[in-house]
Amino acid sequence: MTVDLSPEHYFRAVILYGRNVATYKFALGTSLLALAQEGQNFVPLDRLAAPFADALLEHLRLEDKQSTAASS
Repeated sequence: MTVDLSPEHYFRAVILYGRNVATYKFALGTSLLALAQEGQNFVPLDRLAAPFADALLEHLRLEDKQSTAASS
């Protein structure tokens, strides 16, 4: 079996298989939407890191845990 290692495949895997209550998914989405509004259609990891970390920290200012699931 051949594994697709393209960036699109990895992004799709994060969205499809990541828990819908996990803060990282919201932080990723928030970051990508903000960068898209700046006209970015490709974002290298070093450009994504700061807005992603900021989004995670913003959530942690409001909540004391990363996940929004009651059982986490």
